[in-house]
Amino acid sequence: MAFTWSGSKRIFLWCIGLSFVVLTLVKPALAEAPPVRIAVVPGGGSGQEQEVVDRINGQLQNNQDVALSTVNPDWYVVCNIKENLDQASGQIRYNGTVTTKTTEGHVISTVSLQKYNQDFSLTPGAQLNKKLVDNAVQDVISGLSDRAVGPIQQAIEIEMETRERMIKATVLGQHGKYDEAIALLRPISPETPHFKAVVALTRKLENQRDAKPAPPSTHRKPAAH
Repeated sequence: MAFTWSGSKRIFLWCIGLSFVVLTLVKPALAEAPPVRIAVVPGGGSGQEQEVVDRINGQLQNNQDVALSTVNPDWYVVCNIKENLDQASGQIRYNGTVTTKTTEGHVISTVSLQKYNQDFSLTPGAQLNKKLVDNAVQDVISGLSDRAVGPIQQAIEIEMETRERMIKATVLGQHGKYDEAIALLRPISPETPHFKAVVALTRKLENQRDAKPAPPSTHRKPAAH
């Protein structure tokens, strides 16, 4: 697999740099990956979307592996709700989507929810039944946020395990334990956003393991006159 120096380079260099810091300041066994920085944002800026944002933030804020921040996030969780009210037919439709993606655009998870109500009592020129409209949008807000949190938390667990494995593999490699380091990286699947960085780190470790010392030079310098 070809390796491109994009977001994977940042994670790869981050792991290397952090490992050096760990080796300098603390024991390698205490190396821990930092929390995932997540920015939960409304896609269109509506109050309905902001309610989904608030609900998701509320369920993630106590997760010790998460730092909720819009400053230099690792991931964006984008909440969208589209409203389609047809006064002529009485149809009330809301479509909601929550997409979790990296800052490089790698989509980690997507959940969607649709809600449909019908105002059968509509008379020509009258407004849609407010209660039906409110019920539809509230169903989407609550259902969408509930559906989104599970996949996000699962992705966080995978992300943290990947980071920890990369850090530990780097530390093991620095101690010459190349086979152990490579074995740590093997279970990481192509679905992880950092798979290219994992491949690059694995190749680096394999090259270090397989490298042969250069033979001593037999060339003698000419005697000084």
